[in-house]
Amino acid sequence: MNRSPLLVPALLPALLLTSCGGDELAITPPTPAPLTTPPPSASPSQSVPFPSTAADGRNLAACRDGECEVVVRKGDVLSFGAAIDTDPLTVLSAGDTFTVTDPSGFTASVGGAGGRLQTGSVQIEVGESVGNRTAIRISPRP
Repeated sequence: MNRSPLLVPALLPALLLTSCGGDELAITPPTPAPLTTPPPSASPSQSVPFPSTAADGRNLAACRDGECEVVVRKGDVLSFGAAIDTDPLTVLSAGDTFTVTDPSGFTASVGGAGGRLQTGSVQIEVGESVGNRTAIRISPRP
C-alpha cells in the first residue's frame, strides 16, 4: 500500500517552514531598543514649570502684564491689566486636569503637563501638578 499521499499533507507545515527559511525572527516580535536620550519635551529649554520652581510662586498679581509663572489651585482668579485684551480667568480645576473659564462662560481644559490653552491675547502652558496645585506659565499669544 502506498502511503505517500497521506504523508505529504502531514509534512506540509514542516515543508512550508523550511521553505520560508524557518527563521524564528519572522515570528518573534522585535525587542524595542532602550531609550538612550530623553524625549524632546524633557529638554531644559522647553521644560514646563514645577510648583516648587514657578518663578512667581503664588503671586497671581504677577500675571497682570500677561507674563507670569505661577502656581494655581481651584478657585483662583487670574486678572489681567487693561493693556492685555483678556477677561479674567477663574481656575475651575487644577491637578490632573487644568480647566479655566471666563465671565462669558467660555471654558477650556487640558490634561497633563505640557498642554497649552489660548484665550484672548494670552496662552497658558500647563506645567507639573502636585496634589490640587498646578504650575502654569502665561505669555503673550503668538
